[in-house]
Amino acid sequence: MMVSPGVYIEELKDADYNTLIEERDQLIKAVVEFEQKEKAGDRSGEEWMIIPSPDVQYQMNLEYLAVLCKLMQEKYREDFVWEDKRLSDG
Repeated sequence: MMVSPGVYIEELKDADYNTLIEERDQLIKAVVEFEQKEKAGDRSGEEWMIIPSPDVQYQMNLEYLAVLCKLMQEKYREDFVWEDKRLSDG
């Protein structure tokens, strides 16, 4: 079952940066795999019989990737940029 991007990101908001990187990489892998199959015109697999279908999953993965990248930007800024600044000002 797919969840809304808001629910998805809420589940990750307290994750550390390395966990976010792993999640991003999994999403990118799923997106690339779908795109390769789509380019090849391959809709013969059993996965096309499930709901949500691969094309819906693809679209949701793109939405998840968008909100995840925003969270990663914020987390990176807080954990690395601002933390480095606090340490150098300290």
